[in-house]
Amino acid sequence: MSVTAAGGSAVAGPGALVTPALLECVRERARIEELFNPADLRKAGREFLARCPWHDDRRPSLTVSPARNRVYCFVCGRGADAIGWLQDRQGLSFQEAVLELAQRCGISPVEGDPAAQQRWEQERRQRRDLLARRQRQRLQFHQALEVQLVNGGPAAELLRRRGVSPETARQWQLGASDGRLLIPLNDPAGQCLGFCGRALAGQLPKYRNSAGDLLFQRNGLVFGLDRAAGAIRREGTALLVEGPLDGIQLHQAGFCHAVACLGTSVSPLQLQLLRRHGLRHLLIAFDGDSAGRSATARLLEQLQPQLLSGELTAAVLRLPDGQDADGLVRSQGAAALEGLIAGAEHWLEWRLARLLEPLNAPEFACGGAPLELLQRIEREGQALLQSLPDGVLRRTAERRLEQGLALRLSGLESLALAGSMPPAALGPVTQGPVALSSVASPLVALPSVALPLAPATTARQRAERRVVRLFIHAPDCRDPLLALPITDPACRAALDWACNLAVAVADDRLPAALLQVAGQLGGSIAALLRQAAAPGEEVLQLLWRDPQAELQALMDWLEPLPPSA
Repeated sequence: MSVTAAGGSAVAGPGALVTPALLECVRERARIEELFNPADLRKAGREFLARCPWHDDRRPSLTVSPARNRVYCFVCGRGADAIGWLQDRQGLSFQEAVLELAQRCGISPVEGDPAAQQRWEQERRQRRDLLARRQRQRLQFHQALEVQLVNGGPAAELLRRRGVSPETARQWQLGASDGRLLIPLNDPAGQCLGFCGRALAGQLPKYRNSAGDLLFQRNGLVFGLDRAAGAIRREGTALLVEGPLDGIQLHQAGFCHAVACLGTSVSPLQLQLLRRHGLRHLLIAFDGDSAGRSATARLLEQLQPQLLSGELTAAVLRLPDGQDADGLVRSQGAAALEGLIAGAEHWLEWRLARLLEPLNAPEFACGGAPLELLQRIEREGQALLQSLPDGVLRRTAERRLEQGLALRLSGLESLALAGSMPPAALGPVTQGPVALSSVASPLVALPSVALPLAPATTARQRAERRVVRLFIHAPDCRDPLLALPITDPACRAALDWACNLAVAVADDRLPAALLQVAGQLGGSIAALLRQAAAPGEEVLQLLWRDPQAELQALMDWLEPLPPSA
């Protein structure tokens, strides 16, 4: 982090400013007891007692020792010096905490460099003046809202419609100005850094945040963290929603670990801030619309390294379509949200369900999904699987994808077996019926009873059946298809029949020839040949339109490339 004064050059970031000499000076002069509100301390001999923030402390058990310049809790066994305490309470990095204490103690981190000293002092004065101005504005705006809470007004009416009580509005020091409800945006210590304005009379944009400056950067602030930090530390869990009013409503309903990210994106800085305050499990409750679901997907992709390493766990609340957490609590009560929290989906299960969701469209309810859609889902599923390490998660994802695709592929198979495309549609075989004796048969013995083709039970079986189908209908793809490893005996036999017949008949007559052979063969292999030769007009059109895409999908599935070094 670098700081640039107006008209000047950048001051070095925290890492460069924290020298051993500065660190020693801060540790000597920063007093731990001065970091507490005097009203929170109770004298106990030469030391003080305060409530411990690291466990559910019903009686003060945190010892604040001026002599040792440390705090320590004999109940939960945690302690810290002044730097560590500031890190924990305000979510600062080590360097940021040192510089904050240096500023409080009047210690300059750039002594010996007059130009840097001047820029540092100028920036420090600007921050101090901005902070004082924001505190005055927060009070001024809140007083304006207080008048409306008593006498009525558009901001008070909006709060009433949203179910926010006057007591909650006062606790959060909400305000009003220029046709907007103003929500203070506080840092973890409760200092106002900026405001979020919510339009009252249809103005656009609906929400507008303060402009970024030395104090406020939207991507570095988590709304509600000053009030939720204690619950997050105790439980290790944060409930993440989109907007500040959502967060306020949830706190009012008793969800004290709720925070908001001020939009549908979460920055690495915001995640880092939550982690510093003890976050171990993230509950994601973004709005139940397409924007909210897309934001959830982006966040899970961003978090995946931490989720796979075990540093963090995450689950997603499935809010009803078009509903947000705030609206759910207002319409159905806190119990409805508690139910969603209890049934929150593991992050990987949510991603898999979202991937397979297009297959649940009403138009696919009575039959198979289009091959093009299945190919896309398979490609995206393979990309997700490859991002997972070998182990339980990957095996679980593989089974889930196989099950989801099998339900829709079985629709295509049943249509083919039911004769959705009669052999005559493929054209006559002018050379007459194909005699079994004229073709080198891969079979030793054939069953005489015609059996239906059992549905494929694994993704590999489905892929191998697609190999037979593509071989029949895409002559240009045959050579690479023959190089693929086929492990299912029925698929191997069917492919051998297709390969032998391809030598004997023209390409456009191969499907009809195979249907005639299947009629003479009987058995499950015959059923597989019928399915592959006559898969239905829709599937044929897709295969003819882009056979190379299907070939590439099969090669990726059956012979995946080794991971790059």
